[in-house]
Amino acid sequence: MLLWIRNEKGVALVSTAVVAILLLTISGAAFQKSFFEMRQVTRELARVRSFAGAEAGIQNALAQIGLNAYTGYINTSPLSVPNFQSVTGQTVGNYAVTVNYPNLADWIILRSSATVDGETKVLEGRVFLDSNLSKYVIYADSDNFGTGSNAVYGASDGVSPEGVPANENDRAALYFTGNWNLAGIDIEAFGDVHAEGIINDGSSSSIVHGDTYVSSFTQDANGNVTNSGIVGPLTITDGYADDIDRNQDGLINASDYTDRHDLTATGDGDAHKIEDIPPINHTFYQANNNIPGFAGVSPQNRFLRFETISGGAATRVVEYSDATFSTPTGSTYNLPSNAVVYVNGGAYVKGEIGGRVSVVSSDDIFFDGNVSYHNGQTTADSSHSAVFMAKDKLYFRANDLAVSGILSAENSSGTSPAYDARYNTNGAYDPSSKVKLRLYGNRIIKGTTNLSIYPDRVYGYDGQLKYFRPPGLPVIPSLQTVRETT
Repeated sequence: MLLWIRNEKGVALVSTAVVAILLLTISGAAFQKSFFEMRQVTRELARVRSFAGAEAGIQNALAQIGLNAYTGYINTSPLSVPNFQSVTGQTVGNYAVTVNYPNLADWIILRSSATVDGETKVLEGRVFLDSNLSKYVIYADSDNFGTGSNAVYGASDGVSPEGVPANENDRAALYFTGNWNLAGIDIEAFGDVHAEGIINDGSSSSIVHGDTYVSSFTQDANGNVTNSGIVGPLTITDGYADDIDRNQDGLINASDYTDRHDLTATGDGDAHKIEDIPPINHTFYQANNNIPGFAGVSPQNRFLRFETISGGAATRVVEYSDATFSTPTGSTYNLPSNAVVYVNGGAYVKGEIGGRVSVVSSDDIFFDGNVSYHNGQTTADSSHSAVFMAKDKLYFRANDLAVSGILSAENSSGTSPAYDARYNTNGAYDPSSKVKLRLYGNRIIKGTTNLSIYPDRVYGYDGQLKYFRPPGLPVIPSLQTVRETT
């Protein structure tokens, strides 16, 4: 009997030990799991914080880029923050951002790296740059802009049904802040036309190879168009079956007013917007002038011939004594590959541009001869582009004239026309002598023009100027893509 009792006590002791060990094991496993999960939560919290830190770096870099974007100056300095804090004020990590502006083109690469509690996240962002000064074959700020006979805007791409790409971002574009009056015959536009007023066509021989966007476009609740914004028999077609069944009758036909859209709409595939052109920032160009003597206190006319140097990578400016360009003053100026020439006074120009050059005048700019890029190249590329911006007017004086680049006239005197072709290279009023005009690039006009004095004229569109802009053109930065690389 006593042996049995002793045995029971031994069994109980062993059982208690086994249970204790089992409970200890379970507790240890539970603690280990809790500890592991806590570590995972801590690491995940650090990942979230590091991701947020990298995002903060992207946003701060975007703010840095946008600070002076209205001047076209892109600050590519890297950003770094030794540490940043949580909402409770605790120092938790740091970030660093590099800003890469390849080819000084229309996009920027941001690479932001942030570390929190040993966890690192790397984000890459793409910032796209858009400038209204380089996207339009013509931007006319005028209540009524008239176009004379035989004018051609843009050119057929030779591939698409109507000579314009399917993607509207690849097309030439025309913009009128008021009415566009097709005052002549046989007018062609290869691209989309935007008008805040109406488009008025008096003949049946003109055509828009593209779409129209007009503020006066209206339709009723059933989708029936009550005003297309077009007056007259103008032909409008982009050649693609991409139109809207506005009245929802199951057919796309003339009742739907194909290829005609509302400039101010936000839906139905019409979404566009009214756009403004910023004024020239003369203070910026004066401060960044590569020929400081041209920006003297007293206005002075300058007579400038451009010559390419360094194999076409840059420009030499040769100054002459008067508009005959017969007697050099002995002053020459070798410009860097990206240069600004600001003239306090009138600028009389001709020649070839190497590199990227901005020519800005506090008064007028006179084209007394052809202006092209190196070796007569008429379109821009990563190494060549130009802009000519006049505070007042642009004068087209040579009888047979070709000019490449962005052309802008603000017409500060308030008189029409802003683009004037009535005078010859001697300065005499002689509108009857004009023969041919070729403009390869984009035009910004405040007011009207009289370029129809040239009976043979083409306004070419240079899409490369959207990507490879001359220095100092105002841009609008837009962060469009962000991806995680680490």
